[in-house]
Amino acid sequence: MRHLIIGVLIAALLAGCAPWIGIEKISPGMSKAEVFQHMGKPDSASGSGNQEYFWYRPLNRPWERYYIHLVNGKVESYGPLGSDQELQ
Repeated sequence: MRHLIIGVLIAALLAGCAPWIGIEKISPGMSKAEVFQHMGKPDSASGSGNQEYFWYRPLNRPWERYYIHLVNGKVESYGPLGSDQELQ
């Protein structure tokens, strides 16, 4: 029983170390379809003209938020909210 508890605690600690989203697979120049393939549908989105913003929250870190900024349907920038994103 003790080993089970220790194993569960270690798994919980490791699960909390990295967000459970595919942001590490995103790179500049990717298409919107590629973003959806890696990330799924965003939690929220906005945009106008040729610009779009997608926001995602990791399931294991609901207090964090990540953005992806697309211009003309291609990734221009991305990262954790609070980094050098442009907000409208």
